[in-house]
Formats: sequence, C-alpha cells, structure tokens
Amino acid sequence: MPVRPLALLAATALSAALVGLAATPASALEFLRGDWTVTIGARGAAVPVFEGSDEMRFRPLPIFSVRRAGTRSSWKAPDDGLRLGLLQHDRLRVGVSGGFRGARDDDQSNDLRGLGDVEWAGEIGVFAEIWASDVLRLSVDVRQGFNGHDGILADLGIDWVARPEPAWTLSVGPRVRLASDDYMDTYFGVTQAQSVRSGLPVYDPDAGLRSIGLLGSAQVQLTQSWTALGYARYDRLMGDVADAPLVRFRGSRDQFGAGVGLSYSFDVSPFGPRS
Repeated sequence: MPVRPLALLAATALSAALVGLAATPASALEFLRGDWTVTIGARGAAVPVFEGSDEMRFRPLPIFSVRRAGTRSSWKAPDDGLRLGLLQHDRLRVGVSGGFRGARDDDQSNDLRGLGDVEWAGEIGVFAEIWASDVLRLSVDVRQGFNGHDGILADLGIDWVARPEPAWTLSVGPRVRLASDDYMDTYFGVTQAQSVRSGLPVYDPDAGLRSIGLLGSAQVQLTQSWTALGYARYDRLMGDVADAPLVRFRGSRDQFGAGVGLSYSFDVSPFGPRS
C-alpha cells in the first residue's frame, strides 16, 4: 500500500519533534518541570445521523488540553479537533492535526439500507492558523484518512472572536469544506451492487466542495476551575454532495448541529518543581 503524502508529512513533523526532545533529554526534562494546567471535561452534541441525513442523534465527546500553568488558555473553536502545535511564531501556529470518524452501519437508519457498512476512519494531517488581528483568526486543516476512507479532507475557517467581559468569549465565523474523490465515493457514491440493494441510482461523485457553513460559540468561565461551552452550527451541502442520491432522495442539504460542554481545570507537577 503506498504511503499517503499528508500522512507522511504529518508523521515526519511529529518524528522530528520527538527526535529533537530525545536528543536533549536534560533540556526536555527541565522544560517539563513545574506546574501544568490540565483541562478535562465532556460535551454532548446533537448531530446528523450520517453526513447528509435529515435525522439527528446525540453524540458524547471528550474535552482535553494541557498548558503551562499561569499562561492564558489559547482560544479553540469547537470544530478544531485534535491539534498539536509544533511551530509557533508571533501570531502563527503550525502543527499536526488528527480526527476520528465513527463507523457508518447500514442499520443505523432506514435511509442507509442496502449501502453497506463503512468502518471507522482515522485522519491525520497538518494545520495552520494565523491571527490576522486580536479578534480575527484564519485556519486551514488538511487531513489524510485511513481505514474507513482513504480520502483527503480540507477544512477552512475564519473566526471573529470577542471577549465582551473577562469571563465571556464569543465567536462566529464561516466554514468551507472540501474533499477528494476517495472520500466522496466512500460516503456518497452508489455502486451497481449498492443500487440493486438500496433502490438508489448509480452515482460516482467527483472531488470538490463538500459544504459551506457558519459556526457560532459562547464560552463562560464559571469559576477559576470550571468553564461552560455552548455552540451551534449550520452547513449547506454543495456540489456533488448535494446531488448525491442519498442526500436528494433520503436526506437533506441542510445540516444542523449544536452542543454544550463543561470542563474542569487543575494544576499538576508530574515532573517535579522547576529548578
């Protein structure tokens, strides 16, 4: 199986960071010493049963982050996914990104009958975000899928982030999603065999625009340790995704989502005090 370019790039960047730490163990240990703030929590989201569905389901998701104690938590959009920054300079941050897509079984919904199962998919890639101003963030995330799908995904976003009060952080911004042929075929294509089983016409989508949308969120720091989050999202499926038989005849081009979460932050010193 050939090595996918984005997966190779992400793995190379991560390996370089680990090799750099291994080459200077004393410096790495000294860097890790001291207090760190760990944030853990959970959020629940109402999302479509499958991409393109007009039915909703509940999905629990974890919240986790680590930062140096005493530093301000960097703002993170609800759809940022897993991001590990490897390079940060002034207003620019670049690093490795990851994602997870749950399995899609044809017994999850009557709309999926005859289309067969799609296994869970992991995604790994690279991201870059830049703060064009104190309130405007631009972000791009490109990931390569494996296991369930072999496609390439690209997510682009712009966020206007405001802090009207010290405890409150509000954000809103547009989203654009694109996908390769492999991704489109896996989730929206209909083969001859699937057509016979499902009754849907044969369909072979091309790479291109998946959707355009809008995401808004509100975060409030309840106490020094507890933080609450709420968000809502709307996406309009576009191009070959919108024309897919699964969407046209059994789903909807309009995709909605919303969620709430609660997290708790505490300080730990797993490597001892700083010298």
